[in-house]
Amino acid sequence: MNKIINIILNSNGYQETDINLHQELAELNLFKPRVDNHRQEYFLVVKLHEQSNEAAKQFLEHHTQDWFDQIIISGFVGQEFEKNCTLILCHKEDQVNRTTILMIEEDQYNFKKNVITYTEDELIDLQGYIDRNQLSSLNEEVINSVINENSGMSFIQFKNNNKEQKDYYSLLLKSILKLPFISYLPQEQQLANLIDDIEQSFSPSQLIIYKNLTENSELWEEDNIEEKIEGIWGRGRD
Repeated sequence: MNKIINIILNSNGYQETDINLHQELAELNLFKPRVDNHRQEYFLVVKLHEQSNEAAKQFLEHHTQDWFDQIIISGFVGQEFEKNCTLILCHKEDQVNRTTILMIEEDQYNFKKNVITYTEDELIDLQGYIDRNQLSSLNEEVINSVINENSGMSFIQFKNNNKEQKDYYSLLLKSILKLPFISYLPQEQQLANLIDDIEQSFSPSQLIIYKNLTENSELWEEDNIEEKIEGIWGRGRD
């Protein structure tokens, strides 16, 4: 799971650092903003080698502060790290309980903390989806296109069946909810943005004609189409 989160980070303006942290407990990947990325947030992606509820609690109580201190003195981060760092813990859903997740995410020390839980079925399905569709990038645009696929029906289906649905779609949605740099853009909003772009390209007289055409609620029949268009065109030029 951490590999997929790493791909998402790499695809959205972050690069992995070469920092070498203590690796016996977990697989750790530290990401910093790329030079062309105006954000200041750093991300530490963590996957514990032992996937258990007890291990998740121990990692919070005994290791996060040590990792935080090591990163600060490593020379791989700037001064902004201390107040702009988020730890992403990837953990199997059936190996951590809700109480522990809340304890981790509500802890106010060192890192901000988010937990992404997953099942093996979800992970296998998401990796299969990426491979089948040959997705070399998981940037914000690609992620939104996946969420809005099938003309938005996939989202409606998930909304009506979210407790039972365990596949690539459920895992992708859970992931972006924990990644603050990804904004979900509903298909309706994308359409609204496209309409705005179209309208801004018109001259004032063209915009009047366009509005008259698109907002006209009268019934157009075959024998009056020419008359309607001439009337609208004439009003746009007045």
